[in-house]
Amino acid sequence: MKKVIVLLCLLLILSACTNQVGGKEFFNHINELEKGLDQPNWEELSIQANELKKIYKKDKWKLQLIGDEGEYEDLYESINNLIATVKEKDTLSTRMEIATTKSLLEDIYSL
Repeated sequence: MKKVIVLLCLLLILSACTNQVGGKEFFNHINELEKGLDQPNWEELSIQANELKKIYKKDKWKLQLIGDEGEYEDLYESINNLIATVKEKDTLSTRMEIATTKSLLEDIYSL
């Protein structure tokens, strides 16, 4: 009977762990950046890119828990590259860097 209770508790705990911790905020922000590139307002995009960096810094501890060091460091580098491409007002490079950032986030949050 104890084994059954323990197994049920483990099943409950494991099934409750499917929620992404903080992932929605990142993905929503990246989607907004991507939409903003359709008719670019570079000042607004710069603000959004810097806000993404703030979100990263705020949630870095979560990323450290679910990703390995290389993944979250690559993500930080990609966000910095995104900020640089927005400053250069380069639509193509910005789109590519958004795609890279999104891909890195998907890798981190794919459990």
